[in-house]
Amino acid sequence: MSESTEIIETNNSNNPDNPNNITTNPHHIAIENPDNICFNYLQSFPQLHEILIPALNHGSEFTNFSSRLKLCNNCLSLTNPNWWKLEIIKSYSEDNMMQLNYKYEKEILEFINKMPLAGQELFYARFGQGVRSDLMRGQDWIDYTLGILPHKKCKEYGYYSPQEIQAYKEKFPKCEHPVNRICNNESKNSWCPFGAIGEYNQKCYDKGSDDNCYECEYYQERKIPIREIMECDWKDYEIYYKCKINVDKYKKMFEEEGEQIT
Repeated sequence: MSESTEIIETNNSNNPDNPNNITTNPHHIAIENPDNICFNYLQSFPQLHEILIPALNHGSEFTNFSSRLKLCNNCLSLTNPNWWKLEIIKSYSEDNMMQLNYKYEKEILEFINKMPLAGQELFYARFGQGVRSDLMRGQDWIDYTLGILPHKKCKEYGYYSPQEIQAYKEKFPKCEHPVNRICNNESKNSWCPFGAIGEYNQKCYDKGSDDNCYECEYYQERKIPIREIMECDWKDYEIYYKCKINVDKYKKMFEEEGEQIT
């Protein structure tokens, strides 16, 4: 492999020998010893440029998150030297809250997110510190990012599994059980009596998921318009609805033969 390189893309179609087996892609194999490894080129070098990106406060992608980036000479030359001055700019949100961002934060993250997944894992997980850092094993982080980490393994880490994410996106918007819950502060969202939550009018959260739709035994496609329930009535409605759905099961469980419960 020539040392002259461009930013390596993690596109699986670049592997013509195994286009359907992404686990054999060398860019998807965790680095065992990262001490002298360039995060972008994934090769060992006697000298590397080590860049520390400190955490910032509210408003940045680096809010309460810091990490280190190690690059060889060639990979460093692919970037703008001004990025690594880490100049901080100050702005204010609509509610007058001060926000801090790195001037070239967008460009830095675009570069990092185009590195091979094995390099991204080093930046976000093993060398990361703070809220966005991850305690997953290196290969598990890569497999989770690829969406191939087994369901059981995901739950060991306390993460939504790919199966749960897919079930939420596919089932929640079409299921007949969720209702629009109108809160006392006039905010609105959708709640299912069996646990799932989403945005108003039964939309999935863009940045979030739910594990209640996966393997839910009650799923049925909606045939009637969605109802609206006031927050003050929600607890009573939840009890009523679960009893309504399970009435036949409860009768078999608790009624004596020939007994009628009215």
